[in-house]
Amino acid sequence: MAIVAILAVGSSLMMGNRQSGAVRATLDELEGVISNAQQAAMASGRDVALVSWGAWNGENPLRIAYGDATLALEGDSGGTPYFITIGDKLLEGDTPPYIAETVSPLEIQQTVVVGYHYSASDGVQRRACVVTADAGDIGKWEKAQGEKNHIDAVPLFETGDMQGVLDSKNGFCKGESNSISQVLVNGYTKRFSRTVFIKVVTIGSGGQALPNGPMGLIVLMQNGASIFKFYNPGAEGGDGKWRRI
Repeated sequence: MAIVAILAVGSSLMMGNRQSGAVRATLDELEGVISNAQQAAMASGRDVALVSWGAWNGENPLRIAYGDATLALEGDSGGTPYFITIGDKLLEGDTPPYIAETVSPLEIQQTVVVGYHYSASDGVQRRACVVTADAGDIGKWEKAQGEKNHIDAVPLFETGDMQGVLDSKNGFCKGESNSISQVLVNGYTKRFSRTVFIKVVTIGSGGQALPNGPMGLIVLMQNGASIFKFYNPGAEGGDGKWRRI
């Protein structure tokens, strides 16, 4: 009985560490994409669009890409933004040009990079997910918070500069399949054009959010260049307190 109990505790701790590691790894990946977009803007001296489309599922997979901002304002005759066309072709391994050269110069098309995307085979993504505004994801953040993991009590969110930031209308990952959500990165200052956030929660084998598990949050503030990254180890295996990392 004692051996069984020890093994059960060890298994629980290992699972908690994997969940925590998955959330931290996801936050790091997202931060890397945003940072790369800033570096691309500074290197080119042109505004760069950081865009997302899709949700957390195989039929409409979430993709986050960045590239020359002029492409974010254009689309084909059917109304599909060029970022979606180019991003999907990149993931399929196609070679440029991805859209007609007469529509957009080849060198601009080649600035697009898909830095993050949903993949059902990704081990990290089976334990942590990016919450989108898609119907299948609604409520995941609230469920993950449980009774103790509320970030609203953190001074920055309670009374500071980030008060009200988590209003869903400012979410970066909308979950839509044929339109993009975007934030521009200034080519000279690396500053963001608007305030947005990205939520990360722990999920179980069925894709449902786990209450009181590890959570994460990234916030970009309008006219700011900093990437704010927050993490909570969860109330189940940690102290349930949010901290900036």
